[in-house]
Amino acid sequence: MRSRTGALLSWGLGATLALLLGSCGVESLDAGGSDGALTYTSEESSLTWDPYADAVASGTTGTVLNAQAAVGAPDGQAATLLSLLNTALVLDLGQGEEGTGDLRVYYQGLSVALVAQVDFLKADGTLIGSSPLHLVELGLGTHVAVATYPGSVPYRYVRLRGAVLALYLVDAVETSLRPICGDGVPGGVEVCDDGNPLSGDGCNSVCQVETGYTCAGAPSVCTDIDECALGTDTCAPEEVCVNTPGGFECEEPSCNPPRLVCGEACVDPNTDNNHCGGCGNVCGEEKACAAGVCVGTGNLQFTATWSRDGDADIYVKTPTGRMIYVENRGPNVGTDFGALDVDDTGGDGPENVFWAPNRTPPSGTYHVCLMAFLFSPEPTPEAPVHYNVRVRRPGQPDVDFSGSITQAVFIEECIPGDPTYVGSVAYP
Repeated sequence: MRSRTGALLSWGLGATLALLLGSCGVESLDAGGSDGALTYTSEESSLTWDPYADAVASGTTGTVLNAQAAVGAPDGQAATLLSLLNTALVLDLGQGEEGTGDLRVYYQGLSVALVAQVDFLKADGTLIGSSPLHLVELGLGTHVAVATYPGSVPYRYVRLRGAVLALYLVDAVETSLRPICGDGVPGGVEVCDDGNPLSGDGCNSVCQVETGYTCAGAPSVCTDIDECALGTDTCAPEEVCVNTPGGFECEEPSCNPPRLVCGEACVDPNTDNNHCGGCGNVCGEEKACAAGVCVGTGNLQFTATWSRDGDADIYVKTPTGRMIYVENRGPNVGTDFGALDVDDTGGDGPENVFWAPNRTPPSGTYHVCLMAFLFSPEPTPEAPVHYNVRVRRPGQPDVDFSGSITQAVFIEECIPGDPTYVGSVAYP
C-alpha cells in the first residue's frame, strides 16, 4: 500500500526525492527549462492512434519520480509530482496521435484537494493554452479529473504542473478528439458530416441529417429520399406525388409535359436522377440528370443548355489559365483535371464540364464562355439563341448565367469583354 503524505511538504522532502532519483539508478530527465524545443525519450510510438501518452518528453523536471509510469493506459503504477522547484511532467501523445479535445488525468495519492495546471503544447513545443485541473481527495485507488482544452488546433504534448507544496501521483493521461462539424468526419453527437457547415444539402449546419435525406460515409454523401417511389408520401389517391429535394409535392392528377408519369409518380425527366430522359433511366454514382442527360458531377460543375437545336460549345477557363473545351476535354494536367464529358452537336444541350469527387479544382476565379455555330437560322438579334449555364459547388447555392447569343463568333481569350463571355465564378 502506498503511504499518504500531509497537506504541506518541506523543502527537505523535495531534496530527498531528488536524491532518490539518483540513488535508485533512475536517469534524471532534462530540467533545463520547459519552454524549449521538445524531444522525447521512450519506446517507439504505436503505429495506430491511441489516446494515451507514448513517452516522457524533455522539460520534465528532476523532482518527478518514476515519470515513465505515467506513459500508457492506467495500470496502477504512477509518477510522483512534488510541487516544488517548478515541478513539471511533460508527456508526448505521439506523432499522428494529437488531441483536439479535453484531457482526462488518472491520479492517486491525495490527502487534501488541490488545483494543478495542464499546459497544452503544439508539436514544436509552443504553448497553445492552459487549463486548471481540479483534484479531489477521494481515498485509495485511481481517480479521474478532466482538464478542459481551451484551443482549436491539435496538441501533441501536455505539461502537468503541481499545486504549491503538495504531492500527487499521475497514473496516465487520456486525450480525446473533439468533433468539428464541417471537417468531413462524423464524430460525437454528429450524425453526418459532409465537409461543410451549411444546411440545405441533406446534412445541416449542426451535422444532423435533414428531413427527406439519408447520409452515409466520411465525408457524408447525402441522398434525397424519393417518397413517391417508395410509397411513403401522404398524397391523396387522386393526387400525383412529385418528388422534390428533401420532400415531395402533391399535385392535381394532370401530369403535363415535360413531366411524365413513371409508375405512380409524376416526374420531370429533365432533372430526375431516377428517370433521366425517360422512365427508369437511372443516373449512376457521381452522375446527375441535366436536361434529360446523365452528366458527371462532383466538386465543381458547369452545365450549359440553349433554346433551340444547334451546335454550341462551352469553354471553361481555370484560374491557372487552362482552357477546357471540346478539343481539350481532359481530365489531365492540361485541364487541371477537369473534364468535358458531354458534347452536344445538334440539340439544345447539355454540355458539361466537371471535376470528379476525387479531384480538387484549383482555387480562384473561373471564366465561362459559350460559342454558337451550325444553327439554322444562325444567331442574329432577330433570331437569338438563348442560353443558361448552371454552376454547382458542393454546399453552396447554384449560380445561373443566362443570356442570348446574337452572332456566331470565335472565342478569343474567354475573359470579361470577350463577345462569347458568359460569366465568372469563384471556387471554393
